[in-house]
Amino acid sequence: MVHSRSSARVARIHLAVFALFAVASLTSSHARAEKTLFKDGDWEIYTDGRVGGFVSYVHGDGFPQPPYVLPAGTAPGPGSVGVPLHTIKGGGWALPADNQLLNDPSQGSTTTNQGTVDMMRVRSGFISNTIGFGVRDQISTNTKISGYFQLWAYIESMNRQKNNPNPPDVRQGYAKIEGKWGSVLVGRTRTLYSRGATDIDTMYAHRWGVGFPNAVDSNGPTLGQIGFGVLGSGFASGVVYGTPTIAGLHLDVGAFDPIALTGPGVWQRTWFLRPEGELTWEQAIGSSSKIVAFANGAYQEIYKGGYCPPHSQTGQYCSEAAAGFGYGVRVEIGPVHLGFAGHRGKGLGLTYALEQSDAAQDKNGNLRLFDGYYGQSQFVIGPVDLFGGAGITRVFLNAVDKLTAPDPRDASGATQVIATSVIKYQLGINAGVVYHMTPNVHFDLDYFRAQATWYLGEQQVLHCFNGGMTFSW
Repeated sequence: MVHSRSSARVARIHLAVFALFAVASLTSSHARAEKTLFKDGDWEIYTDGRVGGFVSYVHGDGFPQPPYVLPAGTAPGPGSVGVPLHTIKGGGWALPADNQLLNDPSQGSTTTNQGTVDMMRVRSGFISNTIGFGVRDQISTNTKISGYFQLWAYIESMNRQKNNPNPPDVRQGYAKIEGKWGSVLVGRTRTLYSRGATDIDTMYAHRWGVGFPNAVDSNGPTLGQIGFGVLGSGFASGVVYGTPTIAGLHLDVGAFDPIALTGPGVWQRTWFLRPEGELTWEQAIGSSSKIVAFANGAYQEIYKGGYCPPHSQTGQYCSEAAAGFGYGVRVEIGPVHLGFAGHRGKGLGLTYALEQSDAAQDKNGNLRLFDGYYGQSQFVIGPVDLFGGAGITRVFLNAVDKLTAPDPRDASGATQVIATSVIKYQLGINAGVVYHMTPNVHFDLDYFRAQATWYLGEQQVLHCFNGGMTFSW
């Protein structure tokens, strides 16, 4: 009899797994964040996900080119070769561009201008195609345990080659236990630093759209507003504890796998896991309005061996602290939704916290200071969402960035020029409309203007036009 019950349960689970892959989208016409596929007592299997695609057109400037000059003593003519007056580092988007020659190749110079970007793609959106699977069990009256994993898949081919494979990305996978005392999550999930700002971008702007495409000539989810006043929270392996919500207050604290900040600084060593946390306060105002405020932060000590001038006589390691804090507020008053967020820190980078890039570190590996500010609005008119917003991320120079080098046009070496033009800021402006034909079918048209400006005056502007459809369940 026991064997019979066990066989019957196995058969029901097999049926649920088949349903998971074959008829997940047909199990319910009611739109929810997830769909229950199978329930047996306290056990429940569910799914969530989305599929779709977007036509994206990008027009604007190619990556800036440094000014070329003839070295002292070099006469114009055949065989003369110009040299760059300085280098351009950090930020911007090195996309394929149509360039024009600035000089006659017969005279020995083939310098080009920054050119123009003109590209169209059929591509994934801000969140890409996803499917998630979850299992829950009520193990006692007040305690629940669940397991969840989520796959992301891109619709466009890498490097625009249709024979290249598109492997799935296991974006999340974790176990979570919850009770009156709070919750503990172990596995791979979203990190906590800048989570609130990323949520504003997702909920009020680009959940169903594209925003800034970023790698226009490759594949993968787009950036939305990330890189322009918003640091993407990203995903990492870790352990997260969440407190019970008391008087609207909720605290998440986590310890995540540390990041090796390789690059000019060769910061490949870390001592401990990376602590992150976010405090959230939410208060309802009547039946259709609410306010949500948040503050978050992250800290990671990094170090390296070898020669380090500050500690060369003491034998200590060369170390730095990459850290930052963020803050923001969301206000929903009926159909009007407004959000603001900011962040500041050292070694943060432009797109996600603690990224490896020429923007995050100077040529000697010293971490730069960053800050960012982002505002977003959304107006809900029946099945239509109208949105618009803007954000800016700024980079502050280190002392090394201000060093000069001899001007190659002056043989005496008396004239000095700045050796490197460092990214100064990235500014992004978004606008769009989403039409929800049903609670599960969403059509999007959105525009994004991306601007990068460097300290020595170079500039790159891209105009991005996107439109497409998403089916969610």
